Amino acid sequence: MEAVKKDKSYFSSVCVERCGGICCDPWWGIISYPVVKEGGISSLSGFRAEVLKGIKARAHRIIDAYITTEERPRPLFRSPEKYNVVIRDIRATGATLTINLIAMFAFRCAFVSGDRSCAIHPSITGREIRPPHCGFLGTPEARAGEKGYCRVIHAALGGGASEIEVALAVEKQTALKNLEEGCPTAEEASDRVVEGVRAWCERNAPSLLPQQRAASSTPGRNDPCWCGSGQKFKKCHGK
Repeated sequence: MEAVKKDKSYFSSVCVERCGGICCDPWWGIISYPVVKEGGISSLSGFRAEVLKGIKARAHRIIDAYITTEERPRPLFRSPEKYNVVIRDIRATGATLTINLIAMFAFRCAFVSGDRSCAIHPSITGREIRPPHCGFLGTPEARAGEKGYCRVIHAALGGGASEIEVALAVEKQTALKNLEEGCPTAEEASDRVVEGVRAWCERNAPSLLPQQRAASSTPGRNDPCWCGSGQKFKKCHGK
């Protein structure tokens, strides 16, 4: 059985017949990165603009990287369907604020059909025209946290049918949770990050917030909203 499990055809059948392309419907692009603010946050609206720019830049980095290797490359993705940007942790060291973010983007691949079949898979085209990154997922040798790791393939490597079913259930639940918790726009995702950082600073490091925010944690109803939307607080985050 171990010899069979190490054969590539075994993992291919697990991926196609058992998993059915969960990882491609939607396809999740995940990037971890820090945002460092020397001297704290001087302006919440300026901080929001910085966060928004960073989110959009990383989404476009994925879009630009995932193209076919044909003579005339075709993109796999357009814009994300959902933006799920999570604050992993925040640290204040003196006057320096470090926010570690995990940006998760849900994409719908232009080459994956409703039945989750891939129109540019080598088994269909007879040649490899997918981006190199597409071939990483499902590498049996990869471990958790490494490039190419897949929970389902890992279960197939070390266990039987029941372990594979458990891994599939976890993958489905995780993907659904991230999709439901995601935002439809990068702007909304930025608002969540800014609100999370603001709330953390008010509890742990109020001196790193703009003075007007540290002095009064809640704007007046008719004051401009702290997020920089241009709306009054009562019509924005004060709802």
